[in-house]
Amino acid sequence: MSTFKPLFSPNKAGSSHGRTPIQLPLKPPFLSAAIRDSMALSSWLLTGAVLQGLAIRAFGYYSLLPSALLVLLRATDHLLMTLGVTRNRYMDGVLRTKFSGQHPNATGTFPATPAAESILVFHLGARSNHPLGVLAPGMLELSNQARAMVENMTADMERYGVLGVSSYAKNEDAAGNEVLFLFYLRDYESLHRFVHDQLHMQGVAWWTKVVKDHPHLAIYHETYVVPKGHWENIYINSKPTGMGDTWFPVRDGEKGKEGGINELVRSPVDARSGALRSASKRLQMTWLEEAEKEQGELYDQTFTD
Repeated sequence: MSTFKPLFSPNKAGSSHGRTPIQLPLKPPFLSAAIRDSMALSSWLLTGAVLQGLAIRAFGYYSLLPSALLVLLRATDHLLMTLGVTRNRYMDGVLRTKFSGQHPNATGTFPATPAAESILVFHLGARSNHPLGVLAPGMLELSNQARAMVENMTADMERYGVLGVSSYAKNEDAAGNEVLFLFYLRDYESLHRFVHDQLHMQGVAWWTKVVKDHPHLAIYHETYVVPKGHWENIYINSKPTGMGDTWFPVRDGEKGKEGGINELVRSPVDARSGALRSASKRLQMTWLEEAEKEQGELYDQTFTD
């Protein structure tokens, strides 16, 4: 039986022999996005209107030129991308195919069985229920505590079993004052190890001191232990994200368990056919395949070599 076809070559990871930690490749959230989402759109427009009015009062209508030129530049840039004259930068990093994030085996190759290993999904979130949003008392320290924990976990992905991390801002309110970190981990024992390490315990001690006087600060977590064969995912023309953006440490095969981590294998594999063709196949629920037949045929027409 053939194995799944990986879409990325393994990344060199140095070596964890002698306990040199292996760091998870991680893109930090954009600070500008956090600032942008901290106020409602109307607040930003009104703030801009006031600042532009003050600029006109001080420098006359020439103060409109920088804003007008910037708008013209951005409009022209996006028009050229839309017309195909220049490269569409928004497609950078997009895998233009149908793919699935799967768990490789110990040697770094992919088995032919979907969801071949169990995983742990951990949600960690925080929110400001305050008129000042992210500028509320205590929010800066809470942000610093959360960032330090994420950096600590991802700096030693083997010890803490971290496979991937994504962050999201909730958009159900006018301002994005709620942030969620989505972790994929190897097992619960790894998460338990981090929870009882010094850094997290220091964070817990800080929280117990400030929470009474800062009732507007909200934190939460959710933990899901998912057995093998009971998870599935699919991505189409997407940048790697979620389970599709996980990394798996692989030991030096020649040295067995004594060998250090020398490669990181990414999870995306080709999902245009075979056992990854439909949700029922990915979950090995064969009794549902007939109901998915028409949908599967449509996918087959779209994703062909």
